[in-house]
Amino acid sequence: MNIQEYSIALLTSFERNKNTSAVARELGESQSTLSRHLKNFNIDISTFKPLIKHVFGKKGLIFGCDDTTITKRYANLIEGTASMFDQATKTFANCYSILAGCLTDGKHLLPIEAKQWVPKSIMQDEYLTKAQVAEKLVTIILSYGLNIQYFVFDGLYSTITFMNFLNDQYCKFVMKIRNTTVVEFNGELVRLSECQALRLNSNQSQKTIYAKWKGKFWYFTAIRRSGKHGPKIIYLVANFKTKARIYVRIYDSRWGVEKLFRTGKQSLGISASSSRFSNVYLNHIKCVFVAYGFLQVIQKKFRLGSAEDAIRKIQSLKLKRLSSYNRLKQSFLEIYA
Repeated sequence: MNIQEYSIALLTSFERNKNTSAVARELGESQSTLSRHLKNFNIDISTFKPLIKHVFGKKGLIFGCDDTTITKRYANLIEGTASMFDQATKTFANCYSILAGCLTDGKHLLPIEAKQWVPKSIMQDEYLTKAQVAEKLVTIILSYGLNIQYFVFDGLYSTITFMNFLNDQYCKFVMKIRNTTVVEFNGELVRLSECQALRLNSNQSQKTIYAKWKGKFWYFTAIRRSGKHGPKIIYLVANFKTKARIYVRIYDSRWGVEKLFRTGKQSLGISASSSRFSNVYLNHIKCVFVAYGFLQVIQKKFRLGSAEDAIRKIQSLKLKRLSSYNRLKQSFLEIYA
């Protein structure tokens, strides 16, 4: 039993609840045997390197980081779970929270690392903010010497400490920032939302200024977006100069991380593990990440439009064409040969 076989079983199982029991039945193993293997898996970025090479080749990439909560309403004994705000139900629930680090070329996305985030109520003096956990992720990513051109983050991570950290590491970044942020522009202090130089005309969708914030100069970009309640303006901050539309393109690449979380929860069992141990649960999630990487391979091979299309493709092969299905599974394993 290896990581790849476990991940393939997550793809090929027709069961709705893709927990360890479902994977064991798909592989013809006992649940206790599979749980023992899952506990001993050592999954890090080196596990994903063959997939990175296969999907992206030598392309310059964007690294994106985002967090999600996994509702475990009736599983209070899982290490690190606590009451958190669940975006799906807009209520507080017992949740397990992770930060995912992903690589994308703008078309395909590979999740390559995950870290658990544990609330202060549990960690006390050892508590780390999500931005501090993101620092650890970036440090790990940089140690592998990957061809990363840009780093992209949501507004949660736009703290001056984290931005200075990225600057010190010579990382070109784009991240969302609050519209109430007060910057110094042309010798005056002004909120981004009230800055005349960032006002968009009817024929403009983005505009950039160079302004000072927290003692340093940054590039701030206003973007027009269509929201649920009509048009709105969001703001980005970056530490390098380029055209406004390039900032927008880089930031928009993080949408793939949201798709990862959606597919992981709905189709790959990211929330299905019933283990009480945090490291075992995290290994299950990382196997979901490997499975998602295999979906990117299928998506690229058959020129499909989404990860969901790739899931339907492999499951249709399982039902209709056994030889093609076996060849496809073998091609996944050959990536790691």
